[in-house]
Amino acid sequence: MHEYREFTMKRIVVATDFSDASYGAVNYARQLARCFAARVLVVHVIDMARTLQLDGMPTEPLPSRVDSAEDELQRIGSSLSFDGIPCSTAVRVGTIREMVSELIDERHADLLVIGTSGKGFRDGEGLGSVAEMLLRSVSCPVLTVGKSVRLDAYEATHERVILFPTDFSEVSRAALAYTACLARHLAGRLVLLHIVRADSRVPASVHERQFQEFTREITYPVISECLVRAGNTADTIVKVSAEKRTDFIVMGVHGRHDAEIALGEKFAFDVIRLARCPVFTLSAGDKAHALDHVLAGTARA
Repeated sequence: MHEYREFTMKRIVVATDFSDASYGAVNYARQLARCFAARVLVVHVIDMARTLQLDGMPTEPLPSRVDSAEDELQRIGSSLSFDGIPCSTAVRVGTIREMVSELIDERHADLLVIGTSGKGFRDGEGLGSVAEMLLRSVSCPVLTVGKSVRLDAYEATHERVILFPTDFSEVSRAALAYTACLARHLAGRLVLLHIVRADSRVPASVHERQFQEFTREITYPVISECLVRAGNTADTIVKVSAEKRTDFIVMGVHGRHDAEIALGEKFAFDVIRLARCPVFTLSAGDKAHALDHVLAGTARA
Protein backbone atom coordinates (compact mmCIF):
# COMPACT_ATOMS: atom_id res chain seq x y z
CA MET A 1 0.00 0.00 0.00
CA HIS A 2 1.22 3.48 -0.87
CA GLU A 3 2.15 5.43 2.25
CA TYR A 4 1.37 9.13 2.14
CA ARG A 5 4.12 11.46 3.34
CA GLU A 6 2.04 14.49 2.42
CA PHE A 7 -1.47 15.19 1.23
CA THR A 8 -1.80 14.79 -2.53
CA MET A 9 -4.54 15.64 -4.98
CA LYS A 10 -2.71 15.37 -8.28
CA ARG A 11 -4.62 12.70 -10.21
CA ILE A 12 -8.41 12.87 -10.39
CA VAL A 13 -10.67 10.41 -12.21
CA VAL A 14 -14.21 11.46 -13.15
CA ALA A 15 -16.67 8.76 -14.18
CA THR A 16 -19.46 10.14 -16.36
CA ASP A 17 -22.50 8.78 -18.16
CA PHE A 18 -23.30 12.26 -19.57
CA SER A 19 -26.25 12.75 -17.21
CA ASP A 20 -26.96 16.02 -15.43
CA ALA A 21 -25.54 14.64 -12.18
CA SER A 22 -22.31 13.56 -13.82
CA TYR A 23 -21.81 17.02 -15.33
CA GLY A 24 -21.98 18.35 -11.77
CA ALA A 25 -19.18 15.91 -10.95
CA VAL A 26 -17.13 17.23 -13.87
CA ASN A 27 -17.63 20.77 -12.56
CA TYR A 28 -16.27 19.83 -9.14
CA ALA A 29 -13.35 17.98 -10.70
CA ARG A 30 -12.61 21.17 -12.65
CA GLN A 31 -12.55 23.24 -9.47
CA LEU A 32 -10.48 20.69 -7.57
CA ALA A 33 -7.97 20.44 -10.41
CA ARG A 34 -7.67 24.21 -10.59
CA CYS A 35 -7.12 24.46 -6.84
CA PHE A 36 -4.58 21.62 -6.58
CA ALA A 37 -2.97 21.81 -10.04
CA ALA A 38 -4.19 18.29 -10.68
CA ARG A 39 -4.54 16.23 -13.84
CA VAL A 40 -8.02 14.97 -14.72
CA LEU A 41 -9.05 11.78 -16.50
CA VAL A 42 -12.67 11.71 -17.67
CA VAL A 43 -13.91 8.20 -18.35
CA HIS A 44 -17.10 6.82 -19.85
CA VAL A 45 -17.83 3.11 -19.60
CA ILE A 46 -20.11 1.38 -22.07
CA ASP A 47 -21.70 -1.52 -20.25
CA MET A 48 -23.82 -3.19 -22.93
CA ALA A 49 -25.30 -5.78 -20.58
CA ARG A 50 -26.38 -3.14 -18.08
CA THR A 51 -27.96 -0.93 -20.73
CA LEU A 52 -29.97 -3.83 -22.10
CA GLN A 53 -31.09 -4.76 -18.61
CA LEU A 54 -32.26 -1.23 -17.81
CA ASP A 55 -33.99 -0.48 -21.10
CA GLY A 56 -35.19 -3.95 -22.00
CA MET A 57 -34.50 -3.17 -25.64
CA PRO A 58 -31.53 -3.68 -27.97
CA THR A 59 -29.10 -0.77 -27.99
CA GLU A 60 -27.46 0.96 -30.92
CA PRO A 61 -24.37 -0.80 -32.33
CA LEU A 62 -21.27 -0.63 -30.18
CA PRO A 63 -19.14 1.29 -32.74
CA SER A 64 -21.77 4.03 -32.88
CA ARG A 65 -21.89 4.26 -29.10
CA VAL A 66 -18.11 4.50 -28.90
CA ASP A 67 -18.05 7.27 -31.52
CA SER A 68 -20.76 9.24 -29.70
CA ALA A 69 -19.01 8.86 -26.36
CA GLU A 70 -15.67 9.96 -27.79
CA ASP A 71 -17.29 13.05 -29.32
CA GLU A 72 -18.84 14.07 -26.00
CA LEU A 73 -15.65 13.35 -24.07
CA GLN A 74 -13.71 15.48 -26.53
CA ARG A 75 -16.09 18.35 -25.83
CA ILE A 76 -15.66 17.94 -22.06
CA GLY A 77 -11.89 17.61 -22.41
CA SER A 78 -11.68 20.74 -24.57
CA SER A 79 -13.62 22.69 -21.93
CA LEU A 80 -11.23 21.56 -19.19
CA SER A 81 -8.17 22.28 -21.34
CA PHE A 82 -9.52 25.75 -22.06
CA ASP A 83 -9.34 26.38 -18.30
CA GLY A 84 -5.71 25.28 -18.30
CA ILE A 85 -6.38 21.88 -16.71
CA PRO A 86 -4.32 18.94 -18.01
CA CYS A 87 -6.95 16.48 -19.16
CA SER A 88 -7.26 13.12 -20.88
CA THR A 89 -10.30 11.02 -21.74
CA ALA A 90 -11.04 7.34 -22.10
CA VAL A 91 -13.88 5.17 -23.37
CA ARG A 92 -13.92 1.65 -21.98
CA VAL A 93 -16.22 -1.26 -22.80
CA GLY A 94 -17.07 -3.66 -20.00
CA THR A 95 -18.57 -3.62 -16.52
CA ILE A 96 -18.51 -0.20 -14.88
CA ARG A 97 -17.00 -1.37 -11.61
CA GLU A 98 -14.14 -3.27 -13.22
CA MET A 99 -13.28 -0.62 -15.80
CA VAL A 100 -13.31 2.31 -13.34
CA SER A 101 -11.35 0.33 -10.73
CA GLU A 102 -8.73 -0.65 -13.31
CA LEU A 103 -8.25 2.97 -14.41
CA ILE A 104 -7.93 4.14 -10.80
CA ASP A 105 -5.21 1.56 -10.18
CA GLU A 106 -3.46 2.20 -13.51
CA ARG A 107 -3.33 5.96 -12.99
CA HIS A 108 -2.67 5.80 -9.22
CA ALA A 109 -5.66 8.10 -8.79
CA ASP A 110 -5.92 10.22 -5.67
CA LEU A 111 -9.67 10.74 -6.03
CA LEU A 112 -12.73 9.48 -7.90
CA VAL A 113 -15.49 12.03 -8.57
CA ILE A 114 -18.98 10.76 -9.42
CA GLY A 115 -22.56 12.01 -9.60
CA THR A 116 -25.18 10.46 -7.38
CA SER A 117 -27.71 9.44 -10.03
CA GLY A 118 -27.12 8.82 -13.70
CA LYS A 119 -29.22 7.99 -16.73
CA GLY A 120 -30.12 4.60 -15.34
CA PHE A 121 -31.45 6.11 -12.11
CA ARG A 122 -34.93 5.14 -11.02
CA ASP A 123 -37.02 6.70 -8.27
CA GLY A 124 -36.60 4.84 -5.01
CA GLU A 125 -33.04 3.71 -5.79
CA GLY A 126 -31.52 6.12 -3.30
CA LEU A 127 -28.21 7.25 -4.78
CA GLY A 128 -28.46 5.30 -7.97
CA SER A 129 -27.12 1.80 -8.31
CA VAL A 130 -23.94 2.76 -10.19
CA ALA A 131 -22.93 5.35 -7.59
CA GLU A 132 -23.55 2.86 -4.79
CA MET A 133 -21.56 0.17 -6.60
CA LEU A 134 -18.55 2.45 -7.11
CA LEU A 135 -18.65 3.68 -3.52
CA ARG A 136 -18.47 0.09 -2.35
CA SER A 137 -15.65 -1.05 -4.60
CA VAL A 138 -12.99 1.49 -5.61
CA SER A 139 -9.59 1.78 -3.93
CA CYS A 140 -9.31 5.55 -3.43
CA PRO A 141 -11.27 8.33 -1.73
CA VAL A 142 -14.52 9.24 -3.49
CA LEU A 143 -16.20 12.61 -3.88
CA THR A 144 -19.91 12.16 -4.58
CA VAL A 145 -21.81 15.10 -6.08
CA GLY A 146 -25.58 15.21 -5.74
CA LYS A 147 -28.00 16.83 -8.15
CA SER A 148 -28.94 19.63 -5.74
CA VAL A 149 -25.52 20.66 -4.39
CA ARG A 150 -24.27 24.22 -4.55
CA LEU A 151 -21.91 24.59 -7.47
CA ASP A 152 -19.75 27.30 -5.91
CA ALA A 153 -18.34 25.29 -3.02
CA TYR A 154 -14.85 25.29 -4.46
CA GLU A 155 -14.83 28.79 -5.87
CA ALA A 156 -12.78 31.41 -4.03
CA THR A 157 -15.88 33.36 -2.97
CA HIS A 158 -15.90 32.57 0.75
CA GLU A 159 -14.03 30.85 3.54
CA ARG A 160 -14.55 27.14 3.08
CA VAL A 161 -16.06 25.00 5.80
CA ILE A 162 -15.69 21.21 6.09
CA LEU A 163 -17.88 19.06 8.33
CA PHE A 164 -16.41 15.88 9.78
CA PRO A 165 -18.71 13.50 11.71
CA THR A 166 -16.82 11.23 14.09
CA ASP A 167 -17.34 8.44 16.60
CA PHE A 168 -13.68 8.68 17.78
CA SER A 169 -12.79 5.28 16.25
CA GLU A 170 -9.47 4.37 14.61
CA VAL A 171 -11.17 4.48 11.20
CA SER A 172 -12.41 7.97 11.95
CA ARG A 173 -8.98 9.05 13.21
CA ALA A 174 -7.34 8.01 9.94
CA ALA A 175 -9.97 9.92 7.98
CA LEU A 176 -9.42 12.98 10.19
CA ALA A 177 -5.79 13.14 9.07
CA TYR A 178 -6.94 13.40 5.45
CA THR A 179 -9.61 15.95 6.36
CA ALA A 180 -7.23 18.15 8.33
CA CYS A 181 -4.81 18.26 5.39
CA LEU A 182 -7.65 19.09 3.01
CA ALA A 183 -8.75 21.96 5.26
CA ARG A 184 -5.16 23.13 5.62
CA HIS A 185 -4.59 23.30 1.87
CA LEU A 186 -7.88 25.13 1.39
CA ALA A 187 -7.16 27.51 4.28
CA GLY A 188 -10.61 26.51 5.48
CA ARG A 189 -12.34 25.74 8.78
CA LEU A 190 -13.04 22.25 10.08
CA VAL A 191 -16.15 21.49 12.14
CA LEU A 192 -16.13 18.20 14.09
CA LEU A 193 -19.46 16.62 14.93
CA HIS A 194 -20.19 13.80 17.36
CA ILE A 195 -23.71 12.42 17.47
CA VAL A 196 -25.12 10.72 20.56
CA ARG A 197 -28.37 8.96 21.24
CA ALA A 198 -31.19 11.28 22.19
CA ASP A 199 -31.57 9.54 25.57
CA SER A 200 -27.85 9.59 26.40
CA ARG A 201 -26.91 10.89 29.84
CA VAL A 202 -23.16 11.13 29.24
CA PRO A 203 -21.89 14.42 30.77
CA ALA A 204 -20.65 17.14 28.42
CA SER A 205 -17.23 16.97 30.10
CA VAL A 206 -16.79 13.41 28.82
CA HIS A 207 -17.43 14.46 25.23
CA GLU A 208 -15.02 17.36 25.63
CA ARG A 209 -12.31 14.99 26.85
CA GLN A 210 -12.99 12.63 23.93
CA PHE A 211 -12.58 15.48 21.46
CA GLN A 212 -9.30 16.52 23.07
CA GLU A 213 -7.90 12.98 22.90
CA PHE A 214 -9.15 12.48 19.35
CA THR A 215 -7.56 15.67 17.97
CA ARG A 216 -4.33 15.81 19.97
CA GLU A 217 -2.17 14.73 16.99
CA ILE A 218 -3.56 17.36 14.63
CA THR A 219 -1.02 20.17 14.93
CA TYR A 220 -2.34 22.53 12.27
CA PRO A 221 -5.04 24.80 13.79
CA VAL A 222 -7.85 24.02 11.35
CA ILE A 223 -10.49 22.84 13.83
CA SER A 224 -12.84 25.69 14.58
CA GLU A 225 -15.68 23.88 16.36
CA CYS A 226 -16.39 20.59 18.13
CA LEU A 227 -20.12 19.93 18.30
CA VAL A 228 -22.16 17.32 20.14
CA ARG A 229 -25.70 16.77 18.91
CA ALA A 230 -28.40 14.20 19.69
CA GLY A 231 -30.63 12.63 17.09
CA ASN A 232 -30.77 10.42 14.03
CA THR A 233 -27.28 10.16 12.56
CA ALA A 234 -27.91 10.94 8.89
CA ASP A 235 -30.54 13.60 9.55
CA THR A 236 -28.36 15.33 12.13
CA ILE A 237 -25.34 15.42 9.83
CA VAL A 238 -27.41 16.94 7.04
CA LYS A 239 -29.03 19.44 9.42
CA VAL A 240 -25.70 20.60 10.86
CA SER A 241 -24.23 20.81 7.36
CA ALA A 242 -27.02 23.17 6.31
CA GLU A 243 -26.74 25.17 9.54
CA LYS A 244 -22.99 25.71 9.08
CA ARG A 245 -23.27 26.11 5.29
CA THR A 246 -20.53 23.57 4.82
CA ASP A 247 -18.81 23.15 1.48
CA PHE A 248 -17.94 19.49 2.02
CA ILE A 249 -18.73 16.61 4.35
CA VAL A 250 -15.96 14.06 4.93
CA MET A 251 -16.80 10.65 6.39
CA GLY A 252 -14.68 7.63 7.27
CA VAL A 253 -16.14 4.26 6.30
CA HIS A 254 -15.25 0.81 7.61
CA GLY A 255 -14.79 -0.80 4.21
CA ARG A 256 -15.82 -0.51 0.60
CA HIS A 257 -17.60 -3.84 0.58
CA ASP A 258 -20.10 -3.04 3.31
CA ALA A 259 -20.03 0.76 3.00
CA GLU A 260 -20.57 1.19 6.72
CA ILE A 261 -19.74 4.55 8.22
CA ALA A 262 -17.35 4.69 11.18
CA LEU A 263 -20.19 5.83 13.44
CA GLY A 264 -21.56 2.31 13.16
CA GLU A 265 -24.67 2.69 11.00
CA LYS A 266 -25.34 2.27 7.31
CA PHE A 267 -26.25 5.87 6.69
CA ALA A 268 -23.58 7.02 4.25
CA PHE A 269 -25.91 6.79 1.27
CA ASP A 270 -28.61 8.78 3.09
CA VAL A 271 -26.17 11.58 3.90
CA ILE A 272 -24.89 11.72 0.33
CA ARG A 273 -28.43 11.71 -1.06
CA LEU A 274 -29.78 14.43 1.26
CA ALA A 275 -26.82 16.78 1.67
CA ARG A 276 -26.67 20.06 -0.22
CA CYS A 277 -22.90 19.78 -0.55
CA PRO A 278 -20.59 17.09 -1.98
CA VAL A 279 -19.45 14.27 0.29
CA PHE A 280 -15.99 12.71 0.55
CA THR A 281 -15.91 9.09 1.71
CA LEU A 282 -12.68 7.43 2.80
CA SER A 283 -12.35 3.74 3.51
CA ALA A 284 -10.17 2.10 6.13
CA GLY A 285 -9.33 -0.40 3.40
CA ASP A 286 -7.92 2.12 0.93
CA LYS A 287 -5.47 4.99 1.07
CA ALA A 288 -7.18 6.50 4.10
CA HIS A 289 -5.74 3.64 6.13
CA ALA A 290 -2.21 4.86 5.43
CA LEU A 291 -2.93 8.46 6.34
CA ASP A 292 -1.36 8.24 9.77
CA HIS A 293 1.77 9.19 7.86
CA VAL A 294 0.14 12.45 6.83
CA LEU A 295 0.27 13.64 10.41
CA ALA A 296 4.06 13.53 10.49
CA GLY A 297 4.24 15.35 7.16
CA THR A 298 1.83 18.00 8.39
CA ALA A 299 3.84 18.54 11.53
CA ARG A 300 6.99 19.10 9.48
CA ALA A 301 5.28 21.54 7.06
